[in-house]
Amino acid sequence: MSYSKYKKIKTVIKKFNLDLQLIDLFDNITPTPPSAWLKETLRKSTIQPLINEKAKAERIISPILMEIAEEYASQISLFSGENLDVNEDLTGECDFFFALHPPKLYIDAPIITLVEAKDEDMEHGLAQCAAQLYGAKLFNEQENRSIPVLFGCATTGTDWKFIRFENNVFYADKKIYTDISEILGVWHHVIQVFLKK
Repeated sequence: MSYSKYKKIKTVIKKFNLDLQLIDLFDNITPTPPSAWLKETLRKSTIQPLINEKAKAERIISPILMEIAEEYASQISLFSGENLDVNEDLTGECDFFFALHPPKLYIDAPIITLVEAKDEDMEHGLAQCAAQLYGAKLFNEQENRSIPVLFGCATTGTDWKFIRFENNVFYADKKIYTDISEILGVWHHVIQVFLKK
């Protein structure tokens, strides 16, 4: 079953016998100002209408993630549009994900975060991201690179909602982030969780 077929997070929870809790996911995030390059890129992104999720992914989401990838270029890889085929129930393309290894031309474990872009449907985005997180957990296990915590988010480009997956429980953040400095701050926090291990 393709990840895109998961439209409700309840479906993911029930199908794979998982759980979900709504919490305040991050304490004391330090906002990180965007670089001059990112500010200018995001300014230019609005010159033409952003009428679908592909346009938002290319012009807003990808530059934000590239800014994070550049900061940790020797330690993480950013992938876009790659398939994560684990089994017949967890298959298909992921919009973006980070893996905890220096840049390579192929996906290697461990995958640590996933980002699902959705035009306006945050619920569908969270469900799809949750399925991908579970798929990433199984992929990491198959590669003997299992890690206890994974992070993901669903975004419309302007709204970002994060989730953590740990011990077969999804912890969804109560907050939706819209401020670019806070979004970057969360991403720095998330990546540093893995680099400190």
